[in-house]
Amino acid sequence: MSEAKLRAAVIGGGLGGSHGYAYARAPEYELVAICDLNPDVFPRFFERAELPPGSIEQYTDYHEMFEKERLDVVSVATPDHLHADPVCDASNAGIRGVICEKPLTTTIKDADRIIETIEANGTKMSVDHTRSWIPSYQGVKKAVWDGEIGGLTRIVAHMGGRRSMLFRNGTHLIDGVCFFANASPVWVIAAHEQGFEDYGPVYDGKGGKDPQYDPGSTIIIEFANGVRGIVNSAKLTPQLFEYDLQGPNGRYWLTDKHCTAWKSEEKEGTPIQVPPPPGRSYADPFGANLIPAVQEMANMVLHDAPSSSSPYRGRESLEIMLAALISQTQGSAKVELPLPRE
Repeated sequence: MSEAKLRAAVIGGGLGGSHGYAYARAPEYELVAICDLNPDVFPRFFERAELPPGSIEQYTDYHEMFEKERLDVVSVATPDHLHADPVCDASNAGIRGVICEKPLTTTIKDADRIIETIEANGTKMSVDHTRSWIPSYQGVKKAVWDGEIGGLTRIVAHMGGRRSMLFRNGTHLIDGVCFFANASPVWVIAAHEQGFEDYGPVYDGKGGKDPQYDPGSTIIIEFANGVRGIVNSAKLTPQLFEYDLQGPNGRYWLTDKHCTAWKSEEKEGTPIQVPPPPGRSYADPFGANLIPAVQEMANMVLHDAPSSSSPYRGRESLEIMLAALISQTQGSAKVELPLPRE
């Protein structure tokens, strides 16, 4: 007998459209509701989710939605600084799985509150650092840690374009560095782009919608296993998103569209181009990239599977961003991690 479908809903009608698209197309789910404080965004949600207008229930109070809809899984796609309350309230309401938009939160206090709440309730949770589920990214990570380039020494990550924002989009870039490094960060040095010299030491991005309130930044990250990440996020540069992963015997250059690989037979030798690890890149439309995430969540809820993008790694990515703000205000000083608990 096949398992009954999980009942899913989305909180946040803007970014939530991609979550709605994924739930509506994953066979494990029945998408039953959308919630947003502003009902004017519902038409945009249905458009982005590619669903008929009014095809699911609409709420302006997620507490009411929790009471009426008997939900199994919910996505939280509210503004960057407003994730903690709906995540914790969903967990306390007995909802079994939560997918939270990135960044996890904008303060350590909120991140710890989320983690303590889901641990107390046994709630399954993932953070929407989407590349965690993209096959090309997973294939490169496996190849690196299977020793295909002799280990990992450096990760050089670039993001360009007007939306090069430390918190809103930079969280994807930084979490990707953490994803590949496969260890906890131990220190950070940062320098923001020009015009943001006085930004910090706390988040002031006003929810993440406007790039003028969220700086690009150049960040050096040291990890516990000796891997070093160099992150360059800058406006007034071409729009791009890429990683250059380097080891003693080669490198992988990875973007959302393709991967190029080079290997050398000898340590620190001259590499030659070779076929990259298998795995498709980003899919269109964007919501299609979340289908593996919601399917993994179903497996987490039903079969206790692990998350590819856990809140614990999400907290580490947040720590790096907050440490970058502190480093900037201290003249690009080295900031040791973990940060003190708030």
